[in-house]
Amino acid sequence: MDLISLISAYRDILVVIAATLAILFYIAYTNWDAVKLWWKGVKYHNFLFGKLRKLAKNPDVKDKWFHSESAVCQDYNELYGKIHKDGDYYEACKKYLSIVGESGRKPLAAIMMIGLFAVLVLEAWGFSYTMSGFIDLSASENTRVVMTWIVAIAFAVILAFLTHLMGHEIYRNGILGRIRNNWKADSPETRPKTLDAIQFDYDIEDFSDDNQPNYMRRLYRLDVNSPVKKHTFTIAAVIAIVAIGIIITFVRIKTLQVAQTQDVMCIPGESAASAAGGLSLDALYSDTPPPPQAAQQAATEARERGETEICQATKEGSWATFGMLAILFLVLQAFATWVSYKYGFVGKHSKTAWQSTHKYKTKSQYEMAMDSAANNIAQRAQKTLSELQSRMAKKLSGETMNSSVDVLINTAAGRTFWDYVEQDSDQSLASRNRRARTTLGHEQEHSSIMTQATVAEAPMAAAAAVASAVSAPSTDAVSDDELERQLLAEAKAASDAEIERQLLEEAQQAKQETPEEQKARIMAKLKAEGKL
Repeated sequence: MDLISLISAYRDILVVIAATLAILFYIAYTNWDAVKLWWKGVKYHNFLFGKLRKLAKNPDVKDKWFHSESAVCQDYNELYGKIHKDGDYYEACKKYLSIVGESGRKPLAAIMMIGLFAVLVLEAWGFSYTMSGFIDLSASENTRVVMTWIVAIAFAVILAFLTHLMGHEIYRNGILGRIRNNWKADSPETRPKTLDAIQFDYDIEDFSDDNQPNYMRRLYRLDVNSPVKKHTFTIAAVIAIVAIGIIITFVRIKTLQVAQTQDVMCIPGESAASAAGGLSLDALYSDTPPPPQAAQQAATEARERGETEICQATKEGSWATFGMLAILFLVLQAFATWVSYKYGFVGKHSKTAWQSTHKYKTKSQYEMAMDSAANNIAQRAQKTLSELQSRMAKKLSGETMNSSVDVLINTAAGRTFWDYVEQDSDQSLASRNRRARTTLGHEQEHSSIMTQATVAEAPMAAAAAVASAVSAPSTDAVSDDELERQLLAEAKAASDAEIERQLLEEAQQAKQETPEEQKARIMAKLKAEGKL
């Protein structure tokens, strides 16, 4: 039994299996965090290949914790850190969606995606059935049906993929176009020189660009490498749709020609020849004389005229049907493109922000839900950690010569999952502070270099201007008033540079001084001005 026959024989069973798997996949996809939490429990607690059995034999110590304890806590902390968010994160997600301009958008739901794909498959099935007759001219009807489904699914996948990318590209180009228009409308003195400088990909709550124009803040959050419109997928999708439509229409026309060629009524002269050359047995043995030749000729012409009209009507009706199917094909592709344009996000973290906020109308609702989900994860993590500590106490007590192992076993009750989370949070905060101090140091160093360069260049520029004025030829001599204005302008430029240097030094001093020093400096300044 070949593959085609096997698929045809068990077609209904395969359809049921595919539908069941699709439903299970949808349930798992919509509850992925719960599935991952369940799988962690299976991974650690099952009696066949439980991970706790292996971890309990490891006596390695790291930072006053057993390495096995840290491994368990870190595994659960990945889910806990993702869920355990405060109200500030909720507000940051709302703000992120508002800046990107996607507050009212939604992702393309799995149910809608499956329904759209099913419509495309059914639409492709019609012309695939026509094509299957030309793929294998000797194929049976069952083989033809199987080949039709295979071709239809292939066409649906290709069209769904291209229309989705085209709709998403059109939506992204629209946002980039609005950003560029706002940039052009901004003042040339204050706007950025270019839109190509896209900042680092920060997390949702880590953006610090409040002083930037709104269009730049939106650009920083888009999932693009450069603010340039692209039409790659749009052109590819249009070419593919037009090519498929033309090919399918051509195949349908050829199918009509084959059908009419095989129809005796539609062969010119065939009916007349049959009528003239063929006599029935009743006519041979009948005593009734045949009708006159003129009557026979009139009947033959009437029959030919009727058959011609039937064939012509069939041909014209088929052409109209082909046109309607072509229009239906284009409308379905336009609808699929519109769905991809209407749904989905172009922001880097817009989907995450939407997932964190769309179920909750207020900040308090979000905090209550996150606390409940985080506590559930923490309780399961603590249950796994307690079981690990109990196993390690049985396995390692008295089996090692390391005193620190015995100490950690005896103090296991003092190490909980919440302690690990707090310790990890403190380490992350310290790491962020170090990075912030490093960045601030680099900025201060750059500011100092720029200040020194400004101070050094200002006197040199003034001296060069004076020297050029003094050394100018007598033929180009200017009046005293003109020279006076030049010297005053140069002095003003030098004074502006000096003022800028002083401001930079004051800003640098303000960054480095402590709050007490800043307070004392302001008090002294106010007393000197007579305000205190």
